[in-house]
Amino acid sequence: MPRNLWIGHPGRLREIEQAATSWERGAELGVGQFTSLGGQVTTHAPRRAARKLKLSFDRLPEADAAHLDRLARRVDGPGPIAVLDPVTRNLLDPLQASGRSGGGSGQWAVAAGSGTLVPSTTDLPNTWKWRPAAVGDRLAWTLRPWPGFPVAPGATVRFTLPTAWRVTPGTAELGWLAADGRSLSTTSATGPTVTGTAPPGAAFVVPAGSAGASGGDLMLSGAVLTADDAYAPRAPRELLAAAAAAGKAPLSQWQADGTTLSEDAGYAVLTLPANTSGTLRWRNGDAPGFPVAPGEQVALTVSRELRARAANCYLTWFSAAGTFTGFADTWMSAAAPPSAAYVQPALQFDANSAAFSARVGATGLRAASPDADLPGDGCPPMAITAYTDTPGRPLPHRSISLDLTEVTGATG
Repeated sequence: MPRNLWIGHPGRLREIEQAATSWERGAELGVGQFTSLGGQVTTHAPRRAARKLKLSFDRLPEADAAHLDRLARRVDGPGPIAVLDPVTRNLLDPLQASGRSGGGSGQWAVAAGSGTLVPSTTDLPNTWKWRPAAVGDRLAWTLRPWPGFPVAPGATVRFTLPTAWRVTPGTAELGWLAADGRSLSTTSATGPTVTGTAPPGAAFVVPAGSAGASGGDLMLSGAVLTADDAYAPRAPRELLAAAAAAGKAPLSQWQADGTTLSEDAGYAVLTLPANTSGTLRWRNGDAPGFPVAPGEQVALTVSRELRARAANCYLTWFSAAGTFTGFADTWMSAAAPPSAAYVQPALQFDANSAAFSARVGATGLRAASPDADLPGDGCPPMAITAYTDTPGRPLPHRSISLDLTEVTGATG
């Protein structure tokens, strides 16, 4: 197990180091059934099943028992309370981690810029995508009714961006908040993963990220948020050879149509005459393209000079036999189709009255596989619905049992 049980009001979480003698982790399914006269059975159930926990501790130390007693009797307020149980690894909600939502886009919030969340019409129901309007637009992952995900000071928190974002030049961020929602500090990193230590006074963490690109939609599936967990996400693969990634010769690594390639101090230079359109393709010897696996997210990242002049970015997919299977017109990432074995990236340049010349420059062609080993498990707000407290032997130890249920709010 990655950690002990942490339980309490956000900002006052307490670690229970003693293992529970009994631990039941289930859900309130609420399934009803109707049997017709003909024998056919119809079931009906809520859209969402609430998480349930049953915990029993034998001979708890006095301080731990007193903490649980105050929570059960609501001495410090009605709650809801936070429960970070040892089984939970990815703190994101199961639907949230898969880029879906049970109702609207409320599991995310625009943190900076004017990007928008848009529903997907081609994926599973209630799937959402992020459409940044500018390179720096930032999206945050949220947990209602709190301003962030509960965390204890000193915890090591790691956030990894969704799979489709990991191949773009993005940044990941952890925003630390006090119990009253005040911002304390921010930890950020260039790349798909950021790791930070919750500062003193931290009660919540708000994970956020920027794709570092615009001009398309990005899937939200594959994000991972962990606390005191050794999980390390898989890094994207760089498909280009070192010379091509650095924009260096030999020039045979590219194919220029309507444009010309030359060499300057060992670097490839692209020249486009005035009033001329052209295409620049990246080549992988005699192969149809660069090897990819179906389902992998692939993105081409180019220099600022090429990005500013090019009109379109194409990812063309080929089968293992070299047969064309489709293409994606996007500056973001795209998923390799089921029959894809190769990808060939290309830039399309429209005619312009001004000539253009620039080094090809640093380039990235990255591929990332979906993380199927760490799905979202969630750390939903909970309320204690049943409680027993029995004197232990020897005193002052106590034996305590708790029943907890996932809630959207707690009053009283």
